[in-house]
Amino acid sequence: MTKSIFSLIFISLIMSTTDSFSQKKEVKHVEWKTAAQLQNPDGSLSIGFAGAINGISNDVLLVTGGANFPDKMPWEGGKKSYSKTIHVLQKCGDTFSWIAAVKSTLAEPIAYCGTTSTDLGVVYVGGENENGLSNKSYILKWNAATKEVETKSLPNFPLAIANIALTHIDNVVYAVGGDEATKSSDYFASLDLNEANPEWKTLPKLPLALANSVAIAQKGKNGTNIYVVGGRTKTASGISDLHNTTFVFDLKNQQWKSVAPISDGKNTTNFSAGAGVAVGNHSVLIVGGDNGEIFHQIETYLSQIAQAEAPEQKTELIAKKNKLVTNHPGFYNGILLYNTLTDQWKKIGELPFLPHVTTPAVLWDKKIILSNGEIKPGIRTPDIMLGTLKK
Repeated sequence: MTKSIFSLIFISLIMSTTDSFSQKKEVKHVEWKTAAQLQNPDGSLSIGFAGAINGISNDVLLVTGGANFPDKMPWEGGKKSYSKTIHVLQKCGDTFSWIAAVKSTLAEPIAYCGTTSTDLGVVYVGGENENGLSNKSYILKWNAATKEVETKSLPNFPLAIANIALTHIDNVVYAVGGDEATKSSDYFASLDLNEANPEWKTLPKLPLALANSVAIAQKGKNGTNIYVVGGRTKTASGISDLHNTTFVFDLKNQQWKSVAPISDGKNTTNFSAGAGVAVGNHSVLIVGGDNGEIFHQIETYLSQIAQAEAPEQKTELIAKKNKLVTNHPGFYNGILLYNTLTDQWKKIGELPFLPHVTTPAVLWDKKIILSNGEIKPGIRTPDIMLGTLKK
């Protein structure tokens, strides 16, 4: 009996110490600075891209693909332009610089792909360009000796899709949701890059059809799992459903589970087209994103414009919509942290710059890189922001 009591006390002490250690190690806030700004091939400052591919390969940052409006805004009749230029950012200590001699380009211009940085290279899947949606998959690898980015084709994805979320565990890539031509997808699949002839393998469907979500691999109570945060779903009305959901895929049991909704610790919030990374041993950090308040208003105007029959009514609605987008205040600026052990969300700060959306975050030497993206409707940023985690 005495031995049993002693064992219980000992276990309790271990658990208490572990919890205390975990709390001490949890991220408290993030300090940000501008590491660099994207440049055009002629050395001038770029206007930046939305939907770009950002990834780390052999200790450089690859920034490539993406879309922007080089001439005028979309509501002014501007045409969206897609890029295939590859930019490579290197660092020496705290100094960042672009490698000027890179001659490699993507196989084709592309934007709004899913992307993840594996040890074998930066994988990107799907996306869109002037020809529509893509089902192509590639892996990009930086070759420092030749100053080239090597591109290798991977098996075609089973769907032509954009706004898909990617993550990886070791060298297995996981692809989550996305937008098909007329609907959002609940498709979930994996690709093992270590296999001699890798193939996409279908996994249990998502609980919801989701696009523009964030997928992150992180440790939970029972090992490493896939966490899918937020997203939006196309509807027949043209007005998307935005979500505050957090889903976890248990790899051991091959099952999805719904966990705590996205929250600042007090109020839940929708989250779409933002960015996220795994930090520490048991935390998921998300930044930026659209909570849908103005997004829904814009979609409502677009739906009304499409249905308006009288020219005067259409003109009036277009004017209201254009006023809304030109006076857009920017996207959600909260920095939110989810603890996979306690199943709790909290807010740990705010971005000191206009939040970036439709761009993936990556970790580079345990620091967050937030590169390019959209900061207001139609407006991109060339900034490469560096976030240092403070505990």
